[in-house]
Amino acid sequence: MKQTLLLILCFYIFSFNQTFAQTQKSVDSIQQIVQQQKAYPKKISVLQDHLKKIYQKDFDATIQISKLGIELAKAENDKVNQGDFLRYLGLAMGRKGKVDSASVYYYQALSLLEKSGNSEKLGLLYDDMARMYRKLKQPKRALEFYDKALKLYENEKNLEGIARINNESGSVFRDDFKDYAEANRRYEKSLRIQQQRNDSVGIGYALEFLGYNQLLIKDYKKSENYLKQALEIRKKLKDDFALMLNYTALGEFYKETQQHQLSNEYFELSNAVARKIKFTDIQKYNYEQITGNYEALGNYQKAFESLKSFNVLNDSLYTAQKLKDVEEISTKYETAEKENQILQQQAKLTNRNFWIFGLAALVVIIGLIGFLLYKQQVLKNLREKQENEMKLALQKIEGQNKLQEQRLSISRDLHDNIGAQLSFIISATDTIKYYVNGKDENLINRLNNIVSFAKETIQELRDTIWAMNKQGITIKDLQSRIANFIEKAKQSQSQTQIELQISDEVSEEEAFTGIQGLNIFRIVQEATNNAFKYAEASHIKIIISKENSATLFQVKDNGKGFTENEIEPGNGLLNMHKRALELGSELELQSETGLGTSVSFSLTHKNHNQ
Repeated sequence: MKQTLLLILCFYIFSFNQTFAQTQKSVDSIQQIVQQQKAYPKKISVLQDHLKKIYQKDFDATIQISKLGIELAKAENDKVNQGDFLRYLGLAMGRKGKVDSASVYYYQALSLLEKSGNSEKLGLLYDDMARMYRKLKQPKRALEFYDKALKLYENEKNLEGIARINNESGSVFRDDFKDYAEANRRYEKSLRIQQQRNDSVGIGYALEFLGYNQLLIKDYKKSENYLKQALEIRKKLKDDFALMLNYTALGEFYKETQQHQLSNEYFELSNAVARKIKFTDIQKYNYEQITGNYEALGNYQKAFESLKSFNVLNDSLYTAQKLKDVEEISTKYETAEKENQILQQQAKLTNRNFWIFGLAALVVIIGLIGFLLYKQQVLKNLREKQENEMKLALQKIEGQNKLQEQRLSISRDLHDNIGAQLSFIISATDTIKYYVNGKDENLINRLNNIVSFAKETIQELRDTIWAMNKQGITIKDLQSRIANFIEKAKQSQSQTQIELQISDEVSEEEAFTGIQGLNIFRIVQEATNNAFKYAEASHIKIIISKENSATLFQVKDNGKGFTENEIEPGNGLLNMHKRALELGSELELQSETGLGTSVSFSLTHKNHNQ
């Protein structure tokens, strides 16, 4: 076993060194070509031509070459190309999962390109920033940048840009707003333009988007037709990135139409291309779908292997904290721009007054010159302050990323080791039940108890990992978690109606620590389970509301109730009291025979930010 692990470790070290050496060799080769060029425009052209070939597959080389381009452009005071290389740098950082760093470079590029008037490069930047906000699940912000790009392209009559933006913004309407009609309208517009241009690449993307949209509205015949047409085009073009997306889309189509084996074949084709171009996100998604297909086919061994592959790739998730960091950087940039505009307007006003009253007196002239110098110094100080704040923000991001990496490492260990072992116990127990096959009823009951206990333990483990992976848990996170719990409960208690009610005074963004969030969820879960097991309730209501400055949580049922001093408290009730004390609250239990039960507790505002 130890020898096997050592061989695997050596293989990964060798693969990493080989990849690093190839990347460095490619970068060194381009640097030599650039040094051989005497004219600055030729040097820039060499770098840009190479970036267009590698930016979708070799992110490390893209980063190094982009930095070289930035230094060359700075030396020539070429703000247009400096902005464009910053865009490539942000694009590569985003592809590597460093979305916080990507946002910094994008906004630096934005400050240069918006002043340059270069609509082509600015349109590409708007497009890339829109994609970043789509990844961060900010559809409204994404549409703002898509609209900016679309206006530029329409003014320039850039048909390729108009078609591309219609495709991408159509996906926002499809995936985030579920507006399939608007999505279809945009995809069809893109397809018409690309057919007019005879652009095979663009036609392939438009057909794929149309096919996937038809899959979502369950028009399977049209969906398969569009996706197959797109695949034939991509095979002729030998476009790895587009082929990867097309294979995944066909995998989803055949999974949706219950053709699980064929579905897995397409997902594996997609993974083969994704590994080739080092695209981790799509591999992770594919393995998740493959696992579901194997479960549907009853091949649990293969499902378990696919799940392990998924967990290995799961480190590239974007966190809510990263989104917060990007929004902070965005706010700083927009504030700085507004302040710059105000200062520029004041400078223009001062200039105009100078020309009107410039001849009045020497004292007035000296005063105006002094005023201008003062304003310039204020602007310089303001910029230095903002740069320092930006550095502090980046240091804070790095510290938070290290802490999050430690949390993710612990979570992975729990999931991959304990979670995998529990899954194996379930699988092994099911196998034993199969061989017993009704011969020993008592043994089967015991095995069923083991399976139930293991599944409950896995669920509790997932809840703990969920809390650990979050630096803060919002009301929205709790709402989603409780809703999932309710859906599972309904499967086994279909005769009981369960309702989650959140009052308008409660903000979805109100946050708790990970431990507080887990304690809140556990109390609600235990109170609801008690209503199922003992109260014989037909209706359970979970209520989150505001009471003065506190957030109030209540679980009410219309069950048979009880008299508290007549029952002996069990572990569940004692645990609820203990968790409420940990939250700095007290558990209030109100029940009356025949009139139902109410369990409630509250958190004051000071607890939320601990």
